[in-house]
Amino acid sequence: MPSNLEIIKLNDLRLSARLISQQLRQGIHSGIRVGVGSEFEQYRHYRPGDDLKRIDWKYFARSGKYMVKESTTESTLHISLILDLSGSMNYVENGFSRLDYAKNLLASLAYLAYLQGDSLSYFTLKEGQFTQKVAPTPKSFQRILYHLELERAIGTWPGDVPIPLLPTGRNRELIVWVSDFLQKNGEWEYLVDQFRHPRKELMLIQLLGEQELDFNLQGNLLFRDLETGMEMVRDGQVLKSEFKKNFQSYLDQLDAKFQQPQVHLLRESIQTPLATLARKILNLKRMS
Repeated sequence: MPSNLEIIKLNDLRLSARLISQQLRQGIHSGIRVGVGSEFEQYRHYRPGDDLKRIDWKYFARSGKYMVKESTTESTLHISLILDLSGSMNYVENGFSRLDYAKNLLASLAYLAYLQGDSLSYFTLKEGQFTQKVAPTPKSFQRILYHLELERAIGTWPGDVPIPLLPTGRNRELIVWVSDFLQKNGEWEYLVDQFRHPRKELMLIQLLGEQELDFNLQGNLLFRDLETGMEMVRDGQVLKSEFKKNFQSYLDQLDAKFQQPQVHLLRESIQTPLATLARKILNLKRMS
């Protein structure tokens, strides 16, 4: 199984999405739903009880065979992918950034949704702007990959910026939001509240580094705020106890805040194999 670094170093989101998907689907049927829909998928032989209107009579004229057109069914689930592009997503550990990990994770989830026949849209949060980059169309998957390749993280998210709500359709919607959810004044908690809706399931994927989860640094170290650029020199061993206490308190606060109906928080290290996290997300999706 390729490591996260090996997958990310491919620098090819389409290929990495397929590799991660293959790891997930080994021995498992892809689960694409086939029936009467709007886009042609394949032929099969006519079976007693099939609607005669579904027979391809032009094909019959050429071959003498009664063949029925099948297509992927129109999905009842819409998936909105949201990527945080704040500067803290540039955090690097073991050769790759949090943003690199997030891009490859979203590419694999988009690919799996594409195989399943679910409709897709893609949004970003960057420097006070909530932007829809990709609307739901038959080519959404390809367009999502295009935009993911170009994304760069910078700046912070102002706490006083109003957020337009996602459009709400008649179908169920799954919102997959990938971020580190690091905040100063409760801005991410406020945003999550804005996105809540009875027909929306909100899946929050919090990506953290091993050193954020288990601070284990020694000696005088230079710490840099990736959003503001502020720097300070501190002794890692002296800072360890205070940092771990404060950070755990913050994580506990998020856990308590996001214990709401139709809101799920999945916290994971960026050293977790991408396929492992994608499987956890799919399992959570099935249970929701």
